[in-house]
Amino acid sequence: MSDSLRDIMRKAGRDDVQEREQEKWVEKAEEILGHQAEEANKDAVEQRHDKFRRQQEYASRLGPAAERLPIISREESQRRERDRPKKRSYAFEGPIEKLLEKYDTPKEAFAHMSMGQLMKYELDETSGCIYENGKLIYDGEKKV
Repeated sequence: MSDSLRDIMRKAGRDDVQEREQEKWVEKAEEILGHQAEEANKDAVEQRHDKFRRQQEYASRLGPAAERLPIISREESQRRERDRPKKRSYAFEGPIEKLLEKYDTPKEAFAHMSMGQLMKYELDETSGCIYENGKLIYDGEKKV
């Protein structure tokens, strides 16, 4: 009930409106306390059962699970598969000399190295030099 309506009713002589609202709130509070007391008296099995029942009731309100699943067309499925980021493969393609001949830049050659080669060699990003155990083996133009 809005405040303005309550004020009008109070001015008209009906003071029991506030009393009825207080009684309503007291009844709700007692109902909640009674429910909490019931829950406290239940053992663990009954509480689990009630929890499961509430979950089932909630799920039944949502409708059958099969109807909630998204149905994707074949084209959408193929597009998602195509757009998914690909994992980088760390397969051995050959020694570093072959990689440097095959790919134009040292950075591109490093993108195709295996894990062992990546652990063995270091690339200087600015100059394009490649080092093996601190020794220069490629100066950006030719093998040293």
